[in-house]
Parts: sequence; C-alpha cells; structure tokens
Amino acid sequence: MESKSIDLKIEGMREGKPLSPDLLDVDELVNLLSYARDFLFPEKSQDRSRVNIKIEEGSAIIKFFVPNAVAIQSQALLGALNTAHDLGLLKPKQVEAIQYIQQFISRENFALKFGLSGKLDEGLSINRQTEWTSPEEVWVNEELYVVGEIIDIGGKANPNVHLDTKEFNTITISSTREMLGEDSKNRLYKKQQVRIRIKRSLKTGEYDKKSAVLLAFIDFDEGESPDEYLDRLIAESTPYWEKVSDPEKWLNNVRGYG
Repeated sequence: MESKSIDLKIEGMREGKPLSPDLLDVDELVNLLSYARDFLFPEKSQDRSRVNIKIEEGSAIIKFFVPNAVAIQSQALLGALNTAHDLGLLKPKQVEAIQYIQQFISRENFALKFGLSGKLDEGLSINRQTEWTSPEEVWVNEELYVVGEIIDIGGKANPNVHLDTKEFNTITISSTREMLGEDSKNRLYKKQQVRIRIKRSLKTGEYDKKSAVLLAFIDFDEGESPDEYLDRLIAESTPYWEKVSDPEKWLNNVRGYG
C-alpha cells in the first residue's frame, strides 16, 4: 500500500541550543507519538496498516508514514483546523491529542507544524499564543436496556432504583412513587432488566449517570436470558411490524413528534 509522510515538526530552544531530537525526553517522544497516532486514527474500530515512523534533524521532526488516503484526509482537516481553530471539527480522541500538543508547546515555548511532508505550511501551526474554540456540550436522550441487581429501591422524597450493573457499576435511576407503588413484585436483590432514558454527550459519547430515568421493568421468564427475552419479543412483534407501512412515521408519532 502506497504511503505518504505526515510530519510533526517542533522548533524552539532547549538548554541554550536549537531543539533537536536528542534534546527531547523519552516521555515527550512517547506522548507525541501516541497522541499524533490518535489524531490520525481516532476510531478504535478503524482498520489500519502498520504505521512506520522516522525521527529526523531539522529542529525535531517525527515522520508518520500512513496510507495515502489517511494522509490526504488528515492534511485537509489540519488545514481547516489551522483556519478555524475550532475543536468542534474533531472527534474526541483528536481533541485530546490537540489539547496535549497545545499544552506541551505552550509549556516549553516551542512552535509546531503538523501536516503533509513538503506542505507543512498548508497544515496546522501551533505556538504558545494559539487559542482554540470549543463547541458547547450537547446532550441527547437515549433509551437503553440495562441488566443488573437491584440493591435498593424506593425513597420518600426522591423515589429511585439503585442498580448494580457491568456498564455503569452502581447507577441510581430516578422513578415515581406511582410506578414503584403499583409494582407488585419484590425485586430487591434480584437480577433485573430495566428500560431507562439517559443523557449522552455528543462530544465524548459518555453517559450522564445522574440523568437516568426508569421507563419500565422488563420481566423475562425464569431461566430466560435477557438476550433470549429480546429475541422472543422481536419474534412476537414481527407480524405487527409488517402491518406498519411507514415505521419511521409510526415511531415518531409514538414518541410525540408527529
């Protein structure tokens, strides 16, 4: 696979001398390599070939040899970033990478260029004075099915369910007196699946555990796993779905959007 070089060029003074690779600490090199890799390949599931590197003189230059497509996409993004200085253009791992690089450059009073080899001036340039804008945090509501053990339930002022889960450890799920009072089952210290509404950050992908709201207890037959329960529900509901001509419109009406 053909590759191109994306260069990370660092300029400045250290120990009274122009910066060179031998004046960088091993931890600095490791962090720069790690964060630059995350910028170039920000998705965990992203398939990539081996990335070779080369460290050169001329200040301190770290060269990343990446597939042509990655190099072209990265150069376009770095150029846009240099124009707008808007972290909203980036994925979460790329934001972390830029924030680390900015802190490193500012602390040492270095200057840095990041871009396609031979076209560094068309990529991203950072120095101590570089300022960034961040988008406001945007949260969206999501519905999840969560399984765990109920370790506490009820409450006088703020009715809730405490669920011990793999996903969230212990999560407090707010409810209502009516929902809990009308429930006839003893669920304490038992394995339980629940349907909840919870807020998720569009920026980081993280869930706000404090926002969890109980929508329903999901009961499945004893000995039936949650996955088997969902498979059964899907099988039972399929004939009804076949009668819905426009599923998206129907779902929006159910959610009150229609």
